[in-house]
Amino acid sequence: LGKIYLEILGCDGLPNLDAGSIGDKSDPFVAIVFEDTLVRTDVIYDTLSPRWMPWSQRAFCFDIQHPTSILLLGVFDYDGPPYSDHDAVGRFVINYQNLVRDTVYVLRYA
Repeated sequence: LGKIYLEILGCDGLPNLDAGSIGDKSDPFVAIVFEDTLVRTDVIYDTLSPRWMPWSQRAFCFDIQHPTSILLLGVFDYDGPPYSDHDAVGRFVINYQNLVRDTVYVLRYA
């Protein structure tokens, strides 16, 4: 059915979920789920407006196996060892059926 190419560039104005902790700012990363695949960006430490550099884990390619699949993206505050739960910052869903083939989209969510 085709492929989806996704690149995460940055986030702006994230809430600070680490206030009172060492570093005092969130450590964001983005997790992406598409069909049976889960991937995530690198963690950007101690920032509320992260930017993923070209050499970081930020670009992904997904094979489309089902015509009604949706792309789920979530932004999380990394809480590394010894913590096991990451704090959810926000999430959104993209229905790829609304996208036009061979078109580049820049999505901005507030």
